[in-house]
Amino acid sequence: MDPDNKFKSIRGFEPISSKQMYQIENIGETKYLMKKVLMMENAGSRIADFLISEFGDDIINKSIVAVCGQGNNGGDAVVAIRHLSGYILPKIVPEKTPNLSVVLLGRPNELKTSEAHSNWNIVEKIDSVSTLTLDSSTIEEIKNRIMNSDIILDGIFGTGIKGDINEPYSTVIDLINSRKGNSYILSVDIPTGLNPDTGEKNKKTIIADATVTFHRPKHGHINNPSVVGKLVVKKIGIPYETEIGVVV
Repeated sequence: MDPDNKFKSIRGFEPISSKQMYQIENIGETKYLMKKVLMMENAGSRIADFLISEFGDDIINKSIVAVCGQGNNGGDAVVAIRHLSGYILPKIVPEKTPNLSVVLLGRPNELKTSEAHSNWNIVEKIDSVSTLTLDSSTIEEIKNRIMNSDIILDGIFGTGIKGDINEPYSTVIDLINSRKGNSYILSVDIPTGLNPDTGEKNKKTIIADATVTFHRPKHGHINNPSVVGKLVVKKIGIPYETEIGVVV
């Protein structure tokens, strides 16, 4: 449990369920025209800002890899890498190039949302970011990127995960966890494998150093801090009015 109950006592940051978050996002898009692509853009920028605040200008020397699934968590991580590139690149050219990678655990045509697809299309065109998609010819290179990383963004699975986690995700989760203490592991929204409502761990769960979540914390964050690590909650521009009838 959250030993300090710090979020429970801050108005506007009390924890909610994943269902409530889905409702808030959908109301934001349909009633208030706050498009989900804007939510993704804001989420990704908040992740990048958090890492810059944590590492300062030392961020320019870090090897950073975003490991992404096909959903919007992966899309958030892709946006974060783009923002990091925009911050780092002006500071280091022409002397060197940034060590930024995006690993997509699948194929681009398997991306589940238009928002994730749009942001993948953008990052593929950016020379300062290396993109890799998972197939038999890239698996060793993907392992190398993870094993030689300073910072890993976990954007594999989000709040919609159900059931057991199978290959290739299972092996990738083990690989990321093997970097604990060597790489800084930052989960996007919720650590892959953690139940967002109960805090129950899947058999395969990322053990994060920090988690950046959006709008409000979820109950699962509060219930399992040893998996979540440092919990950071960022507002991403969703109107407060979306909560009426859902939370308040």
